[in-house]
Amino acid sequence: MANLGGSGLGTPSQPYQPAFTPAPTYLFSAEVTLDKTLGPIPRLQGGSRLVEPIIKGSIYGPAFNATIDGGLAAPVLMDGVDATGNKTLYAFIYVYGHASDGSPFYFEEAGVGSPGIQNTRVCLEVGGKYANLQSAYILAQPKVADASRTKATVECFSLPLPPTAE
Repeated sequence: MANLGGSGLGTPSQPYQPAFTPAPTYLFSAEVTLDKTLGPIPRLQGGSRLVEPIIKGSIYGPAFNATIDGGLAAPVLMDGVDATGNKTLYAFIYVYGHASDGSPFYFEEAGVGSPGIQNTRVCLEVGGKYANLQSAYILAQPKVADASRTKATVECFSLPLPPTAE
């Protein structure tokens, strides 16, 4: 049998050091109020969809401040459990409103996790003084804040791109 050390297969002969290790930066938090859930709605592909209207909310933090006028959470809850015994939930969240400078915004979020907390990516469309957030890679962790599913929070972080050689 061939020695695979250091060839990219098996155990490398030296510890690998990535050229760049990104460190997340806290951007903002969001708090939303959810209305009565519609569903579960059975899906042909398996699992069920919930439809949770977002009736109001706020976004606050060092990088973005806004009022959420409305939106929708439409998660898909899969049948069965994963290897850790948890149900799997695919999160799909959409909100809109007005930034503190008056600019309208649209916030789209998608990811995966358990019914209580997920890891997601946010795409934020906004102008005005917050326009630079459109080019940010934003990671988030939404979680339901109460057992009755009437409140949820989202913590948002930016992840920088690696430096480029010029």
